[in-house]
Amino acid sequence: MKGVDMTRGPIFKRLVVFAVPLLLGNLLQQTYNAFDAIVVGNFVSIDALAAVGASGPLITMLVSFFMGMSNGSGVLISRFYGARNAKELRNAVHTAITLAFLIGAALSALGYALSPALLRLIRTPEEVFPDALTYLRIYFTGLIGVTVYNMGAAVLTATGDSKRPLFFLALSAALNIAMNLLFVLVFNLGVAGVAYSTIISQALCAALVIALLCRQPTVIRVDLKKLKIHGYILKEIVKLGLPGGIQGMIVSASNVGVQSYVNALGPAAIAGYGAGSRVDGYIFMPIQSMVLATSTFVGQNLGAKKVKRAREGVRVSMITSLGITVFMSALLFFFGKYVLRAFTPDVEVIAYGLEFIRIFIPCYFMLCFAQILPGAMRGAGDVKVPTLTSIGAFVVMRQIYLFLVTKVRHTVFTVALGYPITWFTAAAIIIIHYLKSDWSAFEGVVEESRAFEEFLDVK
Repeated sequence: MKGVDMTRGPIFKRLVVFAVPLLLGNLLQQTYNAFDAIVVGNFVSIDALAAVGASGPLITMLVSFFMGMSNGSGVLISRFYGARNAKELRNAVHTAITLAFLIGAALSALGYALSPALLRLIRTPEEVFPDALTYLRIYFTGLIGVTVYNMGAAVLTATGDSKRPLFFLALSAALNIAMNLLFVLVFNLGVAGVAYSTIISQALCAALVIALLCRQPTVIRVDLKKLKIHGYILKEIVKLGLPGGIQGMIVSASNVGVQSYVNALGPAAIAGYGAGSRVDGYIFMPIQSMVLATSTFVGQNLGAKKVKRAREGVRVSMITSLGITVFMSALLFFFGKYVLRAFTPDVEVIAYGLEFIRIFIPCYFMLCFAQILPGAMRGAGDVKVPTLTSIGAFVVMRQIYLFLVTKVRHTVFTVALGYPITWFTAAAIIIIHYLKSDWSAFEGVVEESRAFEEFLDVK
């Protein structure tokens, strides 16, 4: 299967064809993550639901570092693809996959060892602590499956193939849901059951994507015997990905801080916030998909020296994501209560979850600016300002706000309001920076190579 060449053809069609499989993949991933909470919330206990909810930000904090490196690899690969540079593309792919195995192993060991301390740090209630620790440690044991799959998917999506990662996620989601029901309802494993089903399904995804890359009859084929770190490639991946990785980890650490303020409100609030966060994830999915599509689009077109087309792609992405986000926000406003009921029949938990998401709903559109534009700038290799903006708004400003406001009034409303305030701040700064950004250094002419085009095609 040939990847999508975003340097040619109708811009909207190229973006949508590329983004839709990513969106469906995110939908599947979000659904089987949500299914963990649905199963424990309905068939185990409210404390178990709170345990899964409290664990989420901690997992995201460690995984976010790797996701930044994965995005950096994707940007570099998309540039080599757009520039028709077969040798460097091959070296970048092998370096990226090797990096995924190494970082996955390191994060797995680190997460397992730090789990008790992290849960204490965010003031996890004693009645929730044992289940939360069990879930975290089992999850971190299988973390290498997450890193390898996501890096393999980044390789495929950077060259325009967003469909087969979707197929693998569909298989993984089906397996995860089936095992959740088996381990919890039949074997009575509780929180441990949903954690085991998650790491097994993630391992399947990783195995499938590596098997596919090893069988590719194209320039991105992976030879396991040739997996190695190419120093000069690693330097570029770190340059492009490390700022985003640090940003993601720091911002996630800030969200862990938010979780600590939620934890102080008790198990019902923790469970409601956890359920609300999973519902909230569905709003973010279209934006996240367009971010990846925009980064790839910009990376390929700047690699091909098509600056005007890259800018137009950003405009189309922004309009598309705004339309979808406003529509989904309206749906969530009217039907959010019924969606939350899927997680638990507990009236108090539903009330907490509904209070959180209704504070977010009028402000979701700001995330389009705060996410799409940084994605475009990462595709251009401009990572400094987006990184500093995210850290300044989502970490420093948010934590100062929470520290001060909870001294006066510590409620769901005051805690939740910290999100839209910082979304608006980040969006305003990013819009100004994007409008002032200069991509003229990418202007020029790239020689089209027929040999490269033939090499990319499946024979």
